[in-house]
Parts: sequence; C-alpha cells; structure tokens
Amino acid sequence: MTDPASLSGALAANLRSVVTTLAGEGAVRAALARVPESVRHDFESITGVGWIPITSMEAVFAEIALQRGQTLAELHEQVARIAVEQTLRTVWRMLLRLTTDHALISRAPALFARSYNRGRVEASLSATGRGELTLHDWPNVPDWVLRGLRIGTETSLRLAGRSGVRAVSERRPNGALLHVTWR
Repeated sequence: MTDPASLSGALAANLRSVVTTLAGEGAVRAALARVPESVRHDFESITGVGWIPITSMEAVFAEIALQRGQTLAELHEQVARIAVEQTLRTVWRMLLRLTTDHALISRAPALFARSYNRGRVEASLSATGRGELTLHDWPNVPDWVLRGLRIGTETSLRLAGRSGVRAVSERRPNGALLHVTWR
C-alpha cells in the first residue's frame, strides 16, 4: 500500500500553531471533536518530523473554517500566509533582501521536496519579473498543495521586496504549472 499524500511534520506543526493562535484553542478542540478519531490523532500527534496526511489537515481546517464562517480555502490561505511570513522573517529575513530573483525562484524545488511526499517542482525564470514553477509526478494534485505552493511563492517574493507579486496555477495531467509575476 502506498503512503497517503502528506505534508511534512514541520510544515504541519507550523500550520497547527498558527491556526490555533488565530482561531483559539477552544475552536480547535471543537473542530477535533467533530472529525474521525484517526484524523484527530493525526492532528494532535504532529511533530517536527514525519508526515501527516493532507486529508487530515483539510478535515480539521474545514471544521475550523466552518466555525469561523470561512471556506477551507480562505482559512488555509490566511494561515499559510502567516506561517510562511513567520518562518521567513525569523530565519531568512536578511538573506531575502540580498538575493536575486533567480536565487529566490530556484529554491522552490528544494522547499517543495521538504514539504510534500509527492511530486517534484522545476523552477525557471522566463523573463525579468516572470517565472514558472512546474509540478511534475502528481496527477490530480490536491488544491491544498496548489494553494500552499502559490502562497509560499508569493509570500517569499513579497518579503524579499518584490511588489505586485501574483501567482496563478494551471492544472496539468501530471501536476500543475504555476505562473508567477512581480515587479
């Protein structure tokens, strides 16, 4: 049997911390009371190592979003953006300001490989202020992953001082293509 599509424990722990701060511990406990035991176990046992099924994160986030009057996508986007900002502002802050567009885009494949247990990303700059990230080897990639890749890319470029950053994903039979623009 193949392992389920999963995100890294480090990424999941960061998202769990942010959603708990944002929604409150009571809201997270209430959400966990409404999901299957296996999902609750996955979410509660997140550590900085290992993997957690994407479906488990989605199930908990969907319950929290429902309580907040949001969609799963809206909550995930909000939480992921905060999580990426926190990570980049603490660890990579100075490096982001001093790096080139090529260096920023070329790090996406390594970051993606550490974040998900499926697929691989290739990065390229097509012109000044334009890049592409191609996700391979993940047919029917979950929306969660496409949002995460988009948010991580946009946030990294924005924190590195680029303006007008916009990323749009286009599904492909074997994955997706993310078009990224900035000034």
